[in-house]
Formats: sequence, structure tokens, C-alpha cells
Amino acid sequence: MKAHIRTIGIDDSAFQRGKSSKTFVFGVVVRDYSLIEGVLRTEVEIDGLDATSKIANMILQSNFQDQLKAIILGSSTIAAFNVINLNLLCEKTEIPVINILNQLPNETEVKKALSHLSDWKLRYEILTNNPPIQRIEFENQIGNKYETNIQQIGFSELKEVRNILKITSFSSSIPECLRIADLIGQSFKTFTM
Repeated sequence: MKAHIRTIGIDDSAFQRGKSSKTFVFGVVVRDYSLIEGVLRTEVEIDGLDATSKIANMILQSNFQDQLKAIILGSSTIAAFNVINLNLLCEKTEIPVINILNQLPNETEVKKALSHLSDWKLRYEILTNNPPIQRIEFENQIGNKYETNIQQIGFSELKEVRNILKITSFSSSIPECLRIADLIGQSFKTFTM
């Protein structure tokens, strides 16, 4: 894999529960770990089911689609319980997907959290049909070694995922595109939509 690759990190913005009906989702395109080449934005419903289509359309309508080597997420749910279908996201964009999980999901807690929604079974089905969770080791740009949990689709070998994480992570275990998307999203803490 070439050293100079572009990835897009996807994260939602902070929102006020009970006050916001929608929130922004940002896509930050970064070359390697250092050069921000673009910031994309869309809106999704809080507790909606539009995240997959909105993220896919945001990428497909940009100038970056043909250049991206991976879509990198920090969760398969955004905007509270708006569930992302990782398989469909990969299929629609034709771009491999990596979902980084800092903590392993607790099935009982997930069901409990979803249970207040009338269509919780559909959302749970999407989550359970996403790719299996895998443990992976990789080294970042400054040589620190990490173990993390991921879901991935669109790669022929786990070695490719490991290489992408190495190329895109500078001084932490989080790829810069995802870290910057999170920083942008957190700046909207007092914003209501």
C-alpha cells in the first residue's frame, strides 16, 4: 500500500438531548496523518435511521470518493441510536470501512439502550449483521504499539487494515481523520438544531 493515502473519518457533533431533533455529521479527509484536504458535512436525525444513506451520499457527492482508501468510524451508532449499516455503507460507496471500538459492546446494555425505541429489533438486527469484531495490533507513526477492536469490510487481508491504521495514526491509537472529526463535532456542544 502506498504511503500517501487519503482516508475519511466520520463523527457526529455534540447535541442537546431533548432539544435537538437533528445533528451534524462531519467527514474529515486527511492524507496520511498530517494533511487535511477536506471537511464534509451532512445532517442526520437523532435516533433516526438515516445515518447510512446520509453518510454514503455525503461521500458520493464529494470530489474525494475515488481517492479514499477507507472510511473510518469510531462507532456504528451516531446521533444517539442512529445505527450505521457498515455492509451497506461499503456497498454504496465502494470504499472499505473500518469501525474502531474502544470498548467491546455489552449485548444486554445495547438491548436495554435501544429498548425505548419502537423499532429496536430492526436496529439491533443491523448491529448484529455488521461485520464481526476482531482484535488487531498495530504500530503508529512514532512507534507506539496498540491493540484495539475493529469491525472491517472491503479489505482482502487484515494486514491492509493494520497498514492503514499505521499510516493514519500519529501519536495515538486513533487515526487523525477520526480524531479531527471528533474535535470538530465536540465544538458544537451548545448548538441546537
